[in-house]
Amino acid sequence: MHSRRPIPIKALAESSLFSGALPRLQRSPSLTEGTRSSSQQPLRGWKVSTQSGGDSLLVALARRCIPCSSGAMKVPLCVGLLVGVLVAIGQESQPFVEYPEETRQYLKRIQRGEQRHAFNGDRVLGEWQKEARSALLKMTGLARMRRDLSSFRPVVTEGTAVEVGGAYHRSLCKIETEPGISIPFYLLVPKSPERNLRFPLFLCPHGHDRLGLHSYAGVFRDDAHREKILGRQGNIAELAVRRGFVALVPATRGLADEVLVPDPKGRHGNRPCRAQLMHCLVAGRTPVGERVWDMQCLLDWAESHPSVDKSRIVMSGNSGGGVVTAYTAALDERVRIAVPGCSFTSVVSPEEFIFHCDCCMVPGLRDWGDWSDLGGLVAPRRLLLVHGVKDGLHSRKAVEATAALVEKIFAATGVPDHFDLRWGQEGHRFYPELMWSFIEDGINR
Repeated sequence: MHSRRPIPIKALAESSLFSGALPRLQRSPSLTEGTRSSSQQPLRGWKVSTQSGGDSLLVALARRCIPCSSGAMKVPLCVGLLVGVLVAIGQESQPFVEYPEETRQYLKRIQRGEQRHAFNGDRVLGEWQKEARSALLKMTGLARMRRDLSSFRPVVTEGTAVEVGGAYHRSLCKIETEPGISIPFYLLVPKSPERNLRFPLFLCPHGHDRLGLHSYAGVFRDDAHREKILGRQGNIAELAVRRGFVALVPATRGLADEVLVPDPKGRHGNRPCRAQLMHCLVAGRTPVGERVWDMQCLLDWAESHPSVDKSRIVMSGNSGGGVVTAYTAALDERVRIAVPGCSFTSVVSPEEFIFHCDCCMVPGLRDWGDWSDLGGLVAPRRLLLVHGVKDGLHSRKAVEATAALVEKIFAATGVPDHFDLRWGQEGHRFYPELMWSFIEDGINR
């Protein structure tokens, strides 16, 4: 059972063990990454940041009290603490990026934004969510798409199902979500001796992988593709169907080979996702809005599928797929559990660096709020953030700060246990072992 992170304490910083000031203590999920500590023990769940292989404050404490099973020499408490502090000073003082000072001040000034829909604890939560969601629909271009496509009805063409390993059936289908736009998707359904059995739905959009839907579904182009994806547990839909979910694996518009926007002459850096962004902006849309639209069309279809329990819808994607997951869950309350991977952070770092790809940008978002407010729109449903400690695309400090703000919103709803943040030991990838307990606990309640 993963508990909430404890409230930080100041007593340690005032300890006589140190003649100088302690560096900032950083939240740590637990004695081992990926889990949470008990809030009943105030020192647990916090550590001084270290590089991979460096001792945390908690390890130092453990060595002071408990003999190491490896036979290593026990370290005195003060020495262990000082080692952690010295390593932390070298790390936590380093900025994520550096800009020339004049540039940084300029970016800070223009990127501050008006924060018109930032969460305010004095507001009634439901009223705040309604207004913030309505504004976000307009900013992403979704409101315009709904208007422009009000008379269009998506069409689904189902492919022939094949049995895979005696465990599930897989079919390659497609859905036309607007005129001329066909989104291929895999449908994976568990094989069951019971007829008319309904399963929870696992919707998983991929990120910047041109073979993304095939990767997630475990359909590999060659041995190299298989080795790459299985090595980082990227076949998330296949893992889900083997756990009893119906899995929907759509191609993400602008990212998959099947639905790319070409970049003739390389005018947009030979980046199809950026070409998509530019064409969307001209049309009063965003790639985020288009991708959420595609997900909602799929959900409309899936709700009536005979194998789907529409009351138990889970959504998860990594990287750009995590961005699609976060926005879809914020805007569509049918998603009961959202697990965005390696994606959920603030719009900009303290140094004003923008974390996400161009195609994930929503113009004027800082006038609306920030990603913490996006997370707040999911409450009181369930939201799990998963990141990797070695992910060079994101700053742990920024992720933790954003998560702390989301946690406050969930606490205000009275369901703090519906939110969590967990860290994997590697980089920019899925961490299924950190996801399933949160997901299955939620869908089984």
